[in-house]
Amino acid sequence: MRGKREQGIRTYGDRGRRIRAGAAALLAVVMAFCGLQQSARAVPVRGYTGWSILMCKVSDDASEPHPAGWLRNFFTDSGAGTGGMYDYFTSISAGAVQIRNSNAAGWYTMPYTLAQEQGRDRWTRFQDCVNAAKAGGYAVPAGHRTIVVTNVGIDWWGAAGAIYLDGTGLGSVSVAHEMLHGYGLGHSFSNDTGYRNAPWSAPGEYDDPWDEMSAANVYGSGTGGTYGNARPVGLVGYQLDRLGWVDHGRVAVAPAGWSSHTLTSFQSDDGFHPKLLRVPIGSDPFHYYTVEFTRKLGYSAGIPNDVVLIHEIVNGAPYLQRTLDGGARLPVTSLNANGDSISTSISGGAATVTVYSATSVAIYGPNTCVSGYVWRDGDYRDYTCATPATRSQTAADNAARYSRWVSGPYGPHTCISGYVWREAWPGDDVCVTPAVRSQASADNAAAPSRVLRP
Repeated sequence: MRGKREQGIRTYGDRGRRIRAGAAALLAVVMAFCGLQQSARAVPVRGYTGWSILMCKVSDDASEPHPAGWLRNFFTDSGAGTGGMYDYFTSISAGAVQIRNSNAAGWYTMPYTLAQEQGRDRWTRFQDCVNAAKAGGYAVPAGHRTIVVTNVGIDWWGAAGAIYLDGTGLGSVSVAHEMLHGYGLGHSFSNDTGYRNAPWSAPGEYDDPWDEMSAANVYGSGTGGTYGNARPVGLVGYQLDRLGWVDHGRVAVAPAGWSSHTLTSFQSDDGFHPKLLRVPIGSDPFHYYTVEFTRKLGYSAGIPNDVVLIHEIVNGAPYLQRTLDGGARLPVTSLNANGDSISTSISGGAATVTVYSATSVAIYGPNTCVSGYVWRDGDYRDYTCATPATRSQTAADNAARYSRWVSGPYGPHTCISGYVWREAWPGDDVCVTPAVRSQASADNAAAPSRVLRP
């Protein structure tokens, strides 16, 4: 079912999330899918992420709503510069993730009619298309996340590493939302428990129009061009932080007592000030406020105006703090709650935040390593958790990089004999031994199991 209109922009809801009681079971089954490796479910997410887009038809309908080339351009780097998903994710991640080494294959005909597919459970429908592609000669490569696109409307959902879409209703807003589910994000919320986006949604769910994870209700922008009727909005700071797309040193934590902070924005970074501020709540290291400055630029061009957003992070989900006085339900500009006080103001391209924090606690942000592991710190945004010995090795390799580069067949950064590029993230051309490159790959794959979760 298509969603409501918001600020004149039609967006699409999670049509596959009407039956919420089955969501947990679906996620557990999808994550067990043989083609979904740890790297396909990893949070944080970095690197050249591969997707397999499988196009499938039911046996009693031969229609093909889009040619394979159109879908390939929409989802992969072959469509760079056309406003598709490659452009969106490269932009909002500031290059931390790029959709590369991906494939769009089909259309394959499944041996089931529309009525038969509608009567099957979600996982079986997903697997029917995967099986049809395999029978047609395409097997999903290890590590790829998988998108199933059907030629008729059957279902619509996203989970870690797997997405199921109706090919007749594709648009950038809804597709970006589901792909972010595929990268491991959940929905965003507000503190307004009286808001219900749909009878089946939770109170406050989808009530953060500044965040793409509320895609039944977001400030999309423009016309969407080739891919639907609007461009998706960006992500709020907590979501970017969870995905590992915020630079080291650009997240500040308010100390106990009074403090003042100047924030730059994710949309027009000044290269110096913090982009995100965390404010502790009590002694729970997983419970805190985030404060960020969001500007009406880029993928956030559809928001009404520049704004400071305050979110309460509860159980790993961001809750936008809105005014609940029965009026416009605007984002709050200040608050006094949980022993904390936060006030904000905007001046030109920066925001000032004055904070009183009742406590000083080590906040466990979304990429804090479990005991025994530390950030590898290969660069300013390397949140991969590794052993202290690996971090020391990484620092030593970084320091020696100039002595291991020569001009050769791979350009001025060709490795000397006995060394290879580390390739721990896109563009990582530090030369290391083959064993170190293998270790970097193994650490990337093991990253989800080494991060603290609320």
